[in-house]
Amino acid sequence: MRWANRRHARRASRACPATGFVSQPEPRTIGSYARGKQLVAGNFLFAGHHVTDPDASIWQITPPSAAFAEEIQGFAWLDDLASLGDHEARKRAQAWLAEWIALYGSGKGPGWTPDLAGRRLIRWISHALFLMSGQEGNDSFAFFRSLGQQTIFLSHRWQAAAPGLPRFEALTGLIYAGLSLTGMEGHVDPAMQALARECADQIDDQGGIPTRNPEELLEVFTLLNWAAMALSEAGRMA
Repeated sequence: MRWANRRHARRASRACPATGFVSQPEPRTIGSYARGKQLVAGNFLFAGHHVTDPDASIWQITPPSAAFAEEIQGFAWLDDLASLGDHEARKRAQAWLAEWIALYGSGKGPGWTPDLAGRRLIRWISHALFLMSGQEGNDSFAFFRSLGQQTIFLSHRWQAAAPGLPRFEALTGLIYAGLSLTGMEGHVDPAMQALARECADQIDDQGGIPTRNPEELLEVFTLLNWAAMALSEAGRMA
């Protein structure tokens, strides 16, 4: 499966990119101001591990676990930097985004899995104004090119995500991207249909999921709410 993800990621890196936004969903995620301050100070706390290096980029530190690496690859930490929202937070976010594209945008690294790509697309699209403010044309082109490439990757690989939360993340990210990016509109209907099937398969009549994990259930319903609101804002039936 890892080999197939890498192959599709590299193939997507050669695809024609998106060039801009058709529409942009409102940010739904709520980050932590305090965690944003910690990130700017060089304190990286993910997956129960704490790494401190005030002089290092988030991509220069050595992840102490696979779960730590996955969390930083998913870009949920953008919520925290956006919550802080000052000049230093924006500078970090823009630099770390550009570094990710340079290091991993060609399909390399541990972030090319369907669930992480979906999580990453949601954050990049939701925080696009924060990320792109004051950026030059080359930065904007690289941003949209990478968004398009990740969307194409997801369109081919969402089925490889494990049923449940990982697949909900992948499909919600694909819906976000299809609604938001020029040239990606054709992915919306297939993703909506797949999401409906996943709901029927994974959510029982009492609103439960197979794992019976309450935190996972909350995440699933949060993703479904984001997808429904994005579709509604775009004038599409959820």
